[in-house]
Amino acid sequence: KLTPQEQQAIQHRYTQNPQAYDAYLRGSALMNSFDRKDSLEAGRKEFEEALRFDPNYPPAIAGLAWTEGQIYRNVDSKPEHLQRADKYAQRALELAPDSAETHLALGTVCADKYDYDCAVREFRKATELEPDSGYASDLLAWALTYQTPPDAVGAEQAARKAIRLQASIYPAYYHLGRALMLQGRFDDALTAFQAMQKLSPNSPTASTGIGQVYVAKGDYDKAVAAMMQNFQPSAITYYWLAAAYSAKGDKDKGLATMQKSFEMGFKDFAALDNSPYFTSLRSDAQFQQMIKRYRK
Repeated sequence: KLTPQEQQAIQHRYTQNPQAYDAYLRGSALMNSFDRKDSLEAGRKEFEEALRFDPNYPPAIAGLAWTEGQIYRNVDSKPEHLQRADKYAQRALELAPDSAETHLALGTVCADKYDYDCAVREFRKATELEPDSGYASDLLAWALTYQTPPDAVGAEQAARKAIRLQASIYPAYYHLGRALMLQGRFDDALTAFQAMQKLSPNSPTASTGIGQVYVAKGDYDKAVAAMMQNFQPSAITYYWLAAAYSAKGDKDKGLATMQKSFEMGFKDFAALDNSPYFTSLRSDAQFQQMIKRYRK
């Protein structure tokens, strides 16, 4: 007996072109690799190939939005990536407002703009439209850990569901680790980050996650060493490295690294304002001027 969503999927096909569908599937297979430039670029080419066969194929357009959004956040924070992601997401919305892929794209754009409440709404809508999507549950876990205040328990449930649905989605182990950290379960979080690293040994995000655990435990030298393993410059990786330096009391490195994070587009001031790791910098005039300049 089919669910309403399954009945709708059978009745509605977004393309009649088999080559477009095949290219879309190849691009979707690369969506795991949210922090690896080579895989993101390969995924982009597959989605573009799908649109060559069918220029109005909504899932492929949404895939391009997701890909550009992940490149912006994790690989190359040039504003044009976010602008393209936004454009593709809005186009997908025009063509297929009830597609789960559309809402994953919209949520990614919201998260890249640090509007996590918006991201949660969009990702939750995607999970409602496609309850068996591991990607949708994983992205919901991502947003729930970053919204203010975070929903750590909800994020853990969403991440575990994503892993249950598709254990190969290695970002879900990172978001599980983040959720466990927020609950103070540092050893469990470390296990989750290490599981991610086993699935993707060169993942800079796994190294950043492991570093976060050591920051929380107060082992700052170990935190920096972990984060520098497979380090990939981005607004987020520089933010966490700055947190480690600041918590350690290394003011100069903390300021210089946070400056790099801002230069790459960091705008999550709610996280920065509430972080205990930047306490040593809050009274510093240079830090205050930096915050004032980039908060605009």
